[in-house]
Amino acid sequence: MITHDNIGHGSANRKVNSSPSQSALGRWICLSATLMCLAGCGFQLKGSDAASSSAKLEGMTLQLISGQPRSELTREVSRALSATGLMLLQEGDAMLTLVLQHEQFTQRNVSLTAQARAAELELTLFADFTLDRHESEPIDARATVTRQMLDDPRNVVGKTEEIRLLRKEMRRDLADQIARRISHSLGT
Repeated sequence: MITHDNIGHGSANRKVNSSPSQSALGRWICLSATLMCLAGCGFQLKGSDAASSSAKLEGMTLQLISGQPRSELTREVSRALSATGLMLLQEGDAMLTLVLQHEQFTQRNVSLTAQARAAELELTLFADFTLDRHESEPIDARATVTRQMLDDPRNVVGKTEEIRLLRKEMRRDLADQIARRISHSLGT
């Protein structure tokens, strides 16, 4: 028969290793150590330095000269540059001149099926550009974006639409890459 006294003695013999305040302190120390490690390794959220770089570019003027002024790439580059704080001028005395060449799109087979048909494609979009900073040497560069996609030879319409959508996304990424590179070269 178990009595109240037997239960009481069993619980009195057990040792309590930690109190609730000690476990909260342990969690706090662990969290603090993790945050210090992240801060020490240079971790930074993508785009978190955009505010500081756009503040440096605020008020600067840029003239965009494109081989295809009505192209989608030119529109995307204009959008991306405006987002950095640069003021775009059509003509006149601009502090900077950006000469944007035609975009180039290539497609190649990465892997083949057993029937020697393309199973996977690599899509590459690139554009050359020159940034003229009037007081120093011009910067010639190439921005490149690459994507891979699976190819279904039985679905030609779906493949065409997927390539069209990927090209649009790649063009936006290419414009953002050009704007980041200009922003970085002007910030240093």
